[in-house]
Amino acid sequence: MNPKQPQRRTLNVAITGHRPNRMPERHWERVRSDLNGTFAKLEEQHPGRRLVLMSGLAEGADRLAAFVALGRGWKLRATLAFHRSRFEEDFPNAAAVGEFRSLLKAADKIDEPQRGAHLGLAAEDGYDSVARSLLSRADVVVAVWDGADSRGKGGTVEVIEAARKAGIPVVWISATKPHKPKWLGARPKHPRGERRRRMAEHQ
Repeated sequence: MNPKQPQRRTLNVAITGHRPNRMPERHWERVRSDLNGTFAKLEEQHPGRRLVLMSGLAEGADRLAAFVALGRGWKLRATLAFHRSRFEEDFPNAAAVGEFRSLLKAADKIDEPQRGAHLGLAAEDGYDSVARSLLSRADVVVAVWDGADSRGKGGTVEVIEAARKAGIPVVWISATKPHKPKWLGARPKHPRGERRRRMAEHQ
């Protein structure tokens, strides 16, 4: 009888979700609570494993999840769409820049493109690269999603669909409605529009 393969000590949890334009600030406290409950459940399901949150550190869901994970003693792995000097240009004020820098300092590991690597490329390409990088290592994906259609390459909807297609468990936390987090199974085979309609019916 062959010995059982040892369980990996690390559980990589990827966060994907909306920025403030699709997740208004009035919902943040409830989203934080749902993230905290979801992370606690993962700890319960995987006792003895090292929990790592993988985050792109964009404003909104990425950062809310990062602060919750750090508060629970998880490690943080930052995966940036652009070099940090370029990324900071997207932030609206000094407070947002300071928040970003504080999370970089707290990160256990940082993956970022070289300075100037974004030149000649669309911004969406950077976010698509982050999505693919997160999914290549993720054991679980936590998605803060408003239930609406995609608005760009590398966005939350694309990450959810790619994860489900790859068989990666997805926990859906609503970005705008007070519903309990929901585990999504593998991607159904019915057409895309029908799939989203059925998911929306459970909001």
